[in-house]
Amino acid sequence: MRNNKFIYADPNKCIGCINCELACAASHMDIDINTAYGLALNGEKLYSRNKVVKVDGRTAPMQCMQCPNAPCLEACPIDIIKFEAGFVKYYEENCIGCESCSMVCPYGAVVMAPNTKPDAPISQMIALTCDLCGGENGKQACINICPTDAISLIDYETFKKMRS
Repeated sequence: MRNNKFIYADPNKCIGCINCELACAASHMDIDINTAYGLALNGEKLYSRNKVVKVDGRTAPMQCMQCPNAPCLEACPIDIIKFEAGFVKYYEENCIGCESCSMVCPYGAVVMAPNTKPDAPISQMIALTCDLCGGENGKQACINICPTDAISLIDYETFKKMRS
């Protein structure tokens, strides 16, 4: 079993500010955070790879848990989801929008979004999920912007120890 790293959010520290959502969308759109704030305030739909959720009065971003035995890898009929460099990577540019990965994700962490490639059919959707901002430690937009340090990059061994 792989000991993948994933984004962990401490619901005791998260204040639900959605900065992590905006930073995620901005980093994947290659825009700065202030531009993302402006677009959001103007009602533009931004597609982040995480989503702040509220359960029992607590908030935390939900995103791909980088499953050691990721069901999305097996579900993809065109093999665009790979395990590389210690994380699950989606090759979004080749996605056909079949939603197989979205249907099998146990965390509901795969978002279907409009394909914005210039040559894409208008109706075509693509799968988006947390890609750890390329997997390199220290590059995660959500971690870097969190004002309460609620978000961190951990592995499953660390997660198990935290829960004991």
